[in-house]
Amino acid sequence: MERKDNKLRGSSNGIIGGYQKWLKSRTQEINCLPKLKGLSGKKAEVPEESEEMQALKAELEKTRVVKEKLKMTVTRDRKECDELRDVNMTMDEAIEQETKRARKEEWSRNKFRGALWGNNNELKLRKDERDESRMETMVLEDKLKAYQRVKRSLTE
Repeated sequence: MERKDNKLRGSSNGIIGGYQKWLKSRTQEINCLPKLKGLSGKKAEVPEESEEMQALKAELEKTRVVKEKLKMTVTRDRKECDELRDVNMTMDEAIEQETKRARKEEWSRNKFRGALWGNNNELKLRKDERDESRMETMVLEDKLKAYQRVKRSLTE
């Protein structure tokens, strides 16, 4: 089985080959394409470069070198910037985690302080009650001793 593209390629004797021969003869007849004709017939003369042209070419080359150096500098700076951005993001994440931990710790500390304050107040109230109870006990003991003395003195 023969492929279609083999038919399209043709041979030097086929339709396409005939077209190529016609095109070649046709383009040789055309005089309005002097550049193509000049290139095929003779070598084009290269004009000598003036000193100004040579100076401009040297300046252009220097500019290209400067451009390449700047490109390398920009590339290096971009890489450094990307690295710093990565470090900054890592630091931001670490700071955020540390802040969350500190807030939790502060909340726990405040909760504990509140509990301690409440217990401390409770202990103060109990201490005050105990001291009051001791004072009452001492007063009652003094009264009891005084009554016992009076009772003894009356019985005697």
